[in-house]
Amino acid sequence: MIYNPLSIVIPVKDREKLILRALDSAYNQSYRPIRLIVVDNNSTDGTVEAVAKWKENHESEDFSVRIVSEERPGAAAARNRGLLEVDTDYMLFFDSDDVMLPELAITVMEAFDRDKKLDVVYWRTAYINSKEEVIPKRFAKFDLLRRHIYNAVLSTQAYAIRTSFIKRIGAWNSSLKVWDDWELGLRILLNEPTMKGIFRVLVHIYPQKDSLTGTDFHSKAGQWEKAIEAMEKDAETAPDALRKRIINMLLYRKVNLAGIYSREGYNELGEEGYNKSVADANVSNWRKGILRMIYDFTRKGGRAGYLLWI
Repeated sequence: MIYNPLSIVIPVKDREKLILRALDSAYNQSYRPIRLIVVDNNSTDGTVEAVAKWKENHESEDFSVRIVSEERPGAAAARNRGLLEVDTDYMLFFDSDDVMLPELAITVMEAFDRDKKLDVVYWRTAYINSKEEVIPKRFAKFDLLRRHIYNAVLSTQAYAIRTSFIKRIGAWNSSLKVWDDWELGLRILLNEPTMKGIFRVLVHIYPQKDSLTGTDFHSKAGQWEKAIEAMEKDAETAPDALRKRIINMLLYRKVNLAGIYSREGYNELGEEGYNKSVADANVSNWRKGILRMIYDFTRKGGRAGYLLWI
């Protein structure tokens, strides 16, 4: 195997007490060489100092660490800043809250080495709940487009990518403050990459209350919708049949989001979102009835309502 360097970009803001866990997981990779790029996004605590001290203790000839800053707020802007520093053929983005399992990098780079045509290698991730239980996320064994739109399988920490490919498609949409990885995942798929899936968990995700997306939806109402609108615009470049399919799946996401607002106790916000989504959609009355079922199912606590939708 030819040991090409792998770049890892980690944006961070005010994660003095958490970032070292993510950095340690990068250092503990069984693969070398690795080029780690940490992008500080206006931290106000001791994050930068903690990372700098960690760098002193861990940097070596085959494990370089670069610390840069991005003043424009938002993870997408920080990731784009980190991407400017990448000069390797392959790279991945990662979040400062999460942990790579030790075999991640070597698994990915072996896949790229075996098939030089690959643009993307993606893998399964798992949530770690408050009881330290490992809960695997849904994964895509087929129809990756559908699975991504409904379950966001191409989340930030779930794939590695050819650097030239992500630069060619425009990288991250820095106008989005939430679901920016969901939108980027759609653009990746629309550009028809050669892909390989790894059907085992290689990353542990630790949800945080003060993360970019947070733990509720109503507090960022309007921002989620902006991400959906961006994806609808992305779909305009697709062939007509594919465009219609994407718009149809995004309609479900709109109704699902409205149902979540109501489930969180914001019924007026939910009903408004539901009514607007249905009014804007060109669907038959019986399909509107299905959308109402999905909305009611979601607001009452139901999950995976997309199974009711075609």
